[in-house]
Amino acid sequence: MIGLLLQGVLETRANFILAAAAVCTVMAMTLVLLMRNSATATTRQRLFGAAWIALVAGVGVWTTHFVAMIGYRPDAALTYDLELTSISILVGIVFVGLPIAASEIFRDRLERMGLGAFTALGVAGMHLTGMTAVENCLPTYNPLVLTAGIVISILCFSFALTRVDTDSKGLLGKAAGIIAGVCSLHFIAMASVSLNMFDMGETGIGGVTLSIMVAIVALSVFAATMIGTFNHRRALATGRLQGDDTLVA
Repeated sequence: MIGLLLQGVLETRANFILAAAAVCTVMAMTLVLLMRNSATATTRQRLFGAAWIALVAGVGVWTTHFVAMIGYRPDAALTYDLELTSISILVGIVFVGLPIAASEIFRDRLERMGLGAFTALGVAGMHLTGMTAVENCLPTYNPLVLTAGIVISILCFSFALTRVDTDSKGLLGKAAGIIAGVCSLHFIAMASVSLNMFDMGETGIGGVTLSIMVAIVALSVFAATMIGTFNHRRALATGRLQGDDTLVA
């Protein structure tokens, strides 16, 4: 088991592991900033923030996955189906982003734990969709290892989404849970997979094209998110200063 986990990590170049971890960290910290003041936000402000949370989380998980995949198996020239690669972004937004966003609306602890479990399953769905996009090989999975990755991710996301403290310790705990939930599932899932390569010619997008695609999507969303995050926080601050009586506790 431990050997398989190490293999999943060692088959990815170290610089891409660090890059994927950095992307995931930026995503988690951005989510924490968006979630930080939700308890004092109006219903409208929560819904506005939830839309940004869904976008950031979905695209952030997608970017983390494909940054790591660019550095995966440097001995194999992997190609990707453009349509499935694009669909995996939508899978991330709908099945990862929306449950995390919903945790800002549902306040019950058990409901948040359920959303954490759903988020982990969404990350697994996005991961498997992204792996299905690989064209020139057939991935097969060790079900025990893959299940272990999903269970660990469920625990991490359930921990993260049930953090309600807005002090530094609570926010760091939430961010750490999100990071652990994404990274543990990805690398344990990669440890569970075996790629059976076959030659079908260059029919999909290669590593260079995928790198450009990932960079464009990530930078675009990052720029838009920074603007949206600051505007959202300014709106929250303005509401508090004006003593907005529509604030929801």
